[in-house]
Amino acid sequence: MLLALLGLLLVALAAATAAGSVPLPLRGVVLSTLAKASLYSGPAPLEAPLETILWTVRFPRVLLAALVGGGLAVVGASLQSVFRNPMADTSLLGVGSGASLGALIAVQLGWASRVFLALPLAAFLGALVTVLAVYAIAHAGGRPTLYGLLLTGLAVSALASAGTSLLLVTTEEFRVKNVLFWLAGGLEGRGWTHVQLASVLILLGCALLLLLSRSLDVLSLGEDEAGSLGLPVHATRLLILSVSSLVAGAATATAGSVPFVGLIAPHALRPLVGSLGRHLLPAAFLGGACLVVIADMVSRTASGSVDLPLGAITSLVGAPYFLIALRANEGRG
Repeated sequence: MLLALLGLLLVALAAATAAGSVPLPLRGVVLSTLAKASLYSGPAPLEAPLETILWTVRFPRVLLAALVGGGLAVVGASLQSVFRNPMADTSLLGVGSGASLGALIAVQLGWASRVFLALPLAAFLGALVTVLAVYAIAHAGGRPTLYGLLLTGLAVSALASAGTSLLLVTTEEFRVKNVLFWLAGGLEGRGWTHVQLASVLILLGCALLLLLSRSLDVLSLGEDEAGSLGLPVHATRLLILSVSSLVAGAATATAGSVPFVGLIAPHALRPLVGSLGRHLLPAAFLGGACLVVIADMVSRTASGSVDLPLGAITSLVGAPYFLIALRANEGRG
């Protein structure tokens, strides 16, 4: 199954790299990639302008889409084990709402137009502050229950969303369009700098979550069972939620709001690869990467005049899937 997902991802990467407002020949894309890896020494596979488009515009965007999708899917799989809920995703920690508020503050203060990468960095800090607030409030009265932590996350997320709405009302009209486009998700204008910054947190965070896969399996049994098996439940849960927040914050800061990826990929793959973390997390990464790469390709090619919001594309797929999965779970219940 992992080999099949890897093959599907490679096909999706090649197709997404070739597709766009300026189509690139698929053979030329493949040969140019092999030439960069010193595996091809024949004549130039692409003309110079197309080569520039491939390596400065198209390829970094496609790689970033794969990183964002894979990271969000791994976080979703981890949260589903921690909260013992197959419908859990990154929204439970308030990451998206906090990132949106941080980005809007950067725009409101004028940093986004004056400082390079100010928008994604502010979004990442907003996500981090929101998660820290969830931890602080939930632990104010001692060690919280799982449901207490869940409800605290939803409440803090609602507060961050309210702050975003209030700031939007007071934001100048010429700045609102940029903010709304970022809130809707998208990878337009992203380059190698964004890939390098996002890959550090996303790949390292996913690797750490994979190392914690046995702890995730134990946590999925329940708090009492995990404690009886010798697992330090609260410390392990805090570590997993912290790493998940860093990964989700980096992905959201880079691409804006990309909903439902963390829910769809692990939920759809769990019946195929099982629930063990060492199987599910790699499969979720590959599946989530495929989903966002294809969604980004659709967002670039569906309209000839403008890029559609990436978050809208994933929502069009994710919302019906969520409703179907919810009805299926209710039927089994």
